[in-house]
Amino acid sequence: MAEDLFGNDVPDTSVPAGQPRPVTNDMSAVMTVLGRAEDLFGYVLAGASRQVFRRCGGDRMRPIPRWEAAVVHQLIEVGQLTVGGTHFLRCGAVRGHANSVLMPKTTRLQLGRWRALKNPPSWNKAG
Repeated sequence: MAEDLFGNDVPDTSVPAGQPRPVTNDMSAVMTVLGRAEDLFGYVLAGASRQVFRRCGGDRMRPIPRWEAAVVHQLIEVGQLTVGGTHFLRCGAVRGHANSVLMPKTTRLQLGRWRALKNPPSWNKAG
């Protein structure tokens, strides 16, 4: 048991964990996301839930598929991408603040090395 501020015993309560994000080992998906993040506009994280959008230029952004958003979050968690400054963007009629997703120089260099490699045959199999 734990104690509250006044020294009274309080039973321990478990906090339900949120759903974990899916993790991928699909190198083609990682390469696709890193290539898109390298673009002029790249990705942004919007709202308290940090939903991933693709910036379309100017002050516009558009939603992306769930698999792509999961890979972006995974790359942020491992440090391959970083979260940058805040921008005021819109998606349709909704306007709000969003943080840009940046690609560090080390990731750009690593992406260049990966692009120079020949894909193993197992990457080209469907399934």
